[in-house]
Amino acid sequence: MEQFYNISGIISVILLAIALIIGISKYNFLSKNEKWYIYYIIFISLIELISYTITFFEIIGLKSRLYPIYITGEFFVVTGIFIKKLKLPNYSFILTGILSFFFLISDRILPDYNNDYSKAISNLIMISLIGYSLIQDIKNIKSKSSFQIIDSTYFFYFTVSLFIFILQQQLIKFPFEYFSAIWVINNLMLWVLYSLFIKTFLQLKK
Repeated sequence: MEQFYNISGIISVILLAIALIIGISKYNFLSKNEKWYIYYIIFISLIELISYTITFFEIIGLKSRLYPIYITGEFFVVTGIFIKKLKLPNYSFILTGILSFFFLISDRILPDYNNDYSKAISNLIMISLIGYSLIQDIKNIKSKSSFQIIDSTYFFYFTVSLFIFILQQQLIKFPFEYFSAIWVINNLMLWVLYSLFIKTFLQLKK
């Protein structure tokens, strides 16, 4: 299981890299709002690059700070996608910006605060926003977007991810095989998400 866990992680990174390259090459094909999907891919790619760099050079202190940065950036970019898509007021960015800043510093200012709390809260907010967007898509049948299938996958991914982060504190007490099995599921979902990004980017036309 440990070997499959490592292989699944490598494949997800490869798919992310392909999505990044193709996405950047198709950047000018995207509308202003759709470019936020590229921002998401770029951010996740940077997080992966920094994570591997930290691991390679064994910079332990920085690794503990990467997690809240990941939570913060992912939350701000994903909510940004749907704030733009739903045409919410611009002050919505101020609200998500304040929340993002809280996620970034919460473990430093609150005693006994676990960053997994931030992950759970951010996922709940993203799931709610994505779910509302999908409902609006169903109501407005005439408005079809190439990224609707990615939105649906986002909803599924962040929902399952929420349960994984809730369970992981309990699974840490079990042998590594149990813990890694859960993260294999997470990596498999990333395969689907990044593959859909690749497919969607390749289908884009002026």
